[in-house]
Amino acid sequence: MKTVAALIFEGMAPLDLFGPIQVFTAAYKPRDDDSSRPDTNKPLYKVITVGRNKGPVATGANGAGPVVIAEHGINDDFNFDILLVPGGGGTRTLVADPSFIKSLLAACERADVVASVCTGAALLAQTSILDNKAATSNKTAWNWVLSQGEKVEWDVTPRWVDLVDKNTGKGIITSAGVSAGIDMALALVAILDSEQVAENTAAFIEHHRMKSPANDKFAYLASR
Repeated sequence: MKTVAALIFEGMAPLDLFGPIQVFTAAYKPRDDDSSRPDTNKPLYKVITVGRNKGPVATGANGAGPVVIAEHGINDDFNFDILLVPGGGGTRTLVADPSFIKSLLAACERADVVASVCTGAALLAQTSILDNKAATSNKTAWNWVLSQGEKVEWDVTPRWVDLVDKNTGKGIITSAGVSAGIDMALALVAILDSEQVAENTAAFIEHHRMKSPANDKFAYLASR
């Protein structure tokens, strides 16, 4: 079972986090007698929450909620495989916080996979792990995101950018805004487990899955 460390912070966009979390917690091994159905006794992931410090964190715009409990502080000693970095208005403060960015970089270096949703990519850009790599982000905040990483090969076109090695299961994956994180998480499940698991998971959560990252229909928002 793989562990997903879900980063939370004040001003985080809730769906950035909870969309992918729903995917991971609904991913199960297929049934032996019918691979098109999940075996709900065999989960493939567990999720833990990580904040700057352990304790309650007010997420949402202007603290609108919900309040989420961080089980671990980002500098604590705990094990995980995937680091999930959401976006939201809170990223605008954190990109200018050297202490947080240093801690985030250390967490990224411990993860097999780093996955960002929305403007979470701006936080990753500040750590320099996206330097000279392709990435995408929220299209409505596109110009601001570009300013956070001049060495990043920002691509406005895709819904997500997959840099995860298919042989090792390690790498980086970044998605566009908010709900795009659900499709990104399903794409990651397909890589780490199988296409069948991803299909079963999408059906389990009743999500109309987008399998191709090409041509994000919201890319036009970047030019507004």
